[in-house]
Amino acid sequence: KQWYQRRVAITAGVLLKFSCDLVSQLPLPRDMPHSPLTEPLMPLVLNWGRPRLLTLPRLYGKLYLHYRHVKCKVCRGVPHDPALCLVCGQLVCVRSQCCQWLNTGECTKHAQKCGAGTAIYLVIMSSTVVIIRGERVYLWGSVYLDQHDEEDIDLKRGKPLYLSQTRYNCLNQQWISHSFDHTLKRWGWHQQQF
Repeated sequence: KQWYQRRVAITAGVLLKFSCDLVSQLPLPRDMPHSPLTEPLMPLVLNWGRPRLLTLPRLYGKLYLHYRHVKCKVCRGVPHDPALCLVCGQLVCVRSQCCQWLNTGECTKHAQKCGAGTAIYLVIMSSTVVIIRGERVYLWGSVYLDQHDEEDIDLKRGKPLYLSQTRYNCLNQQWISHSFDHTLKRWGWHQQQF
């Protein structure tokens, strides 16, 4: 038994020394060319803050002009009805056949990936905020109002729209506190079409 323990100890020591020798022969990162393998696996995040929705411009016209010609990352085309995810900033196609997969729309797929089934979108062509939560959808209204604090859904009146910080803060608070189910009562079913 002593012979066996001594043999195991010697074998373990030899193995450890062999492994250390192999690792010491590897080139140091400074000796290697720049590549993703030489960079840290995860960048160091030094600034942790409270989660919040995207910072939106004060004038809706700036947002509209910027996003009406941006291409979708999935279908690589300019969406007929684009929507901006207010959580991560990705542009998605709304109610479009081009980005559907297994009868599931791009908004629903993105909600599953971005927010575990919950996502908040600003539909660019109508200024409406749409919330998707699981298989349900809610038309929240608009965070952009005219000078009389009225919504211009579907942009029919053509008046300049300004960000209502009060409404946007309310939407942000509902998202942070997970209170959509408690504060919003008129949910509809989207049948995976969003």
